[in-house]
Amino acid sequence: MQENKNGKILFSTLSLLFVSGIIACLVALVNNFTAPVIAQQNKQALQQNIEKIFSGSTDYEDITASVEAVEGVNAVYKVKSSSGGQDNYCVHSSAAGYGGAVELLIGFNCDGQIMGVSVLAADGETPGVGQKIKEQSFLDGFKGLEYDAEGTKLDGVSGATVSSTAAVKAVNNACLVMDKVLSAETSEEVAE
Repeated sequence: MQENKNGKILFSTLSLLFVSGIIACLVALVNNFTAPVIAQQNKQALQQNIEKIFSGSTDYEDITASVEAVEGVNAVYKVKSSSGGQDNYCVHSSAAGYGGAVELLIGFNCDGQIMGVSVLAADGETPGVGQKIKEQSFLDGFKGLEYDAEGTKLDGVSGATVSSTAAVKAVNNACLVMDKVLSAETSEEVAE
């Protein structure tokens, strides 16, 4: 009787492993087909957000690997000017908000002045109050500020202290990385 019970357990275990293997292969196959499509959609969404900040920008280059890491900064992009002028920068930065990460794309000109901010993700913030960080009137408060390694000075949204503090922290993280980017570029220019 014991052998029969052990045989059933072995058969059940092998059947479960076989079915799990088939499911894993199917998931990998679906991922193989969808990953390039998702990557292309993410690239187009990033391009659209960059164009919101720098209208007429032609292209961008991911320079994250060449920049010293700063907590909360997901990526750094050099934005090519369509007019042939100096390049600009966009920093994808995030900070913990009330209902998850608040992700922003912050655009800086070549002198370190904030040219605009675009919200990439803040859907977990409180409807009505925390969602106000998505409003253009709040985002416009960052425009024209100079980067400062000490951080920006901006009032938050009344009643949405966690959300607006997260947005300001994300911008401050971007300012920290811009300090490193612009310092490195100045060093390169002096070396030439």
